[in-house]
Amino acid sequence: MDDFLSLLNKWNQDNEYQKIIDCLETLSNTQTLDYILTCQLARAYNNIADPDKEEGKSQLERAEELLRSVADEGRNDPLWHYRLGYSLFYLDREQEALECFERALELDPSDEDTRNFIQECKTYIAARECRPEMYEQEDWDAVEAHLAKYFGPCDNVFHEIMSPDIHVDIYIMAPTQERNYYVLSTFGMGAHRMNVPAELADQKLERAEIIVTLPPDWKVTESGEEWYWPMRWLKILARLPISEDGWLGWGHTVANPDDAPFAENTKLCGLVLTQPQGFDEDAVCCPLPGGDEVNFYQMIPLTFEEMQFKLTHGAQPLLDRFTPEQLAVVDIRRESVCGDLPQKQFAIPQEELKELYQGEGPQGCIATDRILVDGQPVGYCWRVEPDPGDEAWDSGWRFSAGDESGDYMDDPDRSGVYALNTICNYDPDVIPLLDSEPGTAWSRGEDGIFRPELYDED
Repeated sequence: MDDFLSLLNKWNQDNEYQKIIDCLETLSNTQTLDYILTCQLARAYNNIADPDKEEGKSQLERAEELLRSVADEGRNDPLWHYRLGYSLFYLDREQEALECFERALELDPSDEDTRNFIQECKTYIAARECRPEMYEQEDWDAVEAHLAKYFGPCDNVFHEIMSPDIHVDIYIMAPTQERNYYVLSTFGMGAHRMNVPAELADQKLERAEIIVTLPPDWKVTESGEEWYWPMRWLKILARLPISEDGWLGWGHTVANPDDAPFAENTKLCGLVLTQPQGFDEDAVCCPLPGGDEVNFYQMIPLTFEEMQFKLTHGAQPLLDRFTPEQLAVVDIRRESVCGDLPQKQFAIPQEELKELYQGEGPQGCIATDRILVDGQPVGYCWRVEPDPGDEAWDSGWRFSAGDESGDYMDDPDRSGVYALNTICNYDPDVIPLLDSEPGTAWSRGEDGIFRPELYDED
């Protein structure tokens, strides 16, 4: 018997599960398998099963059947509970699986695999209890067909497990001979109708999906931030209109907190949305059966200088500085297209900024060079309602030293857009003011204390 078990274990280690199944199923035709051999056979069925295939389901069900046939003997065996939990988990019966894994852990508290399965069960159970916004089936089919027609057949999908509001998957279209780069697209963002300004209501901008294009050597399945950040930002952008009760569209920009680079191997730190670059002109819009439209935008990563230029001069003047090749595919090493412009020397180097403020809502603000370049403290600050389309990034806060002339304030090159945390590094005294509502203003007196002032936006 020991030699036989050794042979079964060797087959298991060599991933030759079918040999175990053939051997033990044949043996069961002539004699009743004991507890150990029944569990060995169930383990082989679990190991060979591919849950995504129809035969995989039947193999998992066979494993469950075998294990339940020896339930009395397995009552106090952590492996029996673990194997039954495994079968149930991949049969999408997570609540039953959770009970098995919890009993297995109770019997063997040192088993890390069991702990991991418990967490996975809880995650899936929580996800099933959510009721996120999703496309109706006809709309789903239309968007999926649009992706395949204009961006290429989908080779892989990064499925989202937890979906508290909308369900956002990432569709991955691999490089082809005609298009030698990856196309990644959100799928599900457009199920939510964004809060578009009333004056744009007739343009059908309420629904959107976002793509990004990546070089053919990009490791799309790697989890390191140097590879994952484009996918992370697709998901962030997909949910911004919900969290900010706003919308995203052509020309909108979003910056990484504190304008920090997305990863250590690049200077890119912000994003602008454009129409898809280098694709058929019909790729920009997917008509839905009910008459709605899903607009497709491309996420173009930007350097800090490019973000500043866009926010002072507009999206089109910035995009005019790019070549078609620069817009077509993300290049993490490209030089700034605004590198020919005078560069500001900030009073506090970016790498010395500390995390002083973590507020709710948009974190962008506008501040003058008297603060960021000259190092002067904030003398006057006020908060406005963000312009339509800027709700995703603009907190509405404006900061000045208080001694700027009218001409100085009218020159867009003498101000910039920064994170609130950056301003807090230059002058921590503003932190208590940041919860003030739009329409308020604060002025610093000669004693250094901020006092409220009447603010007339005109």
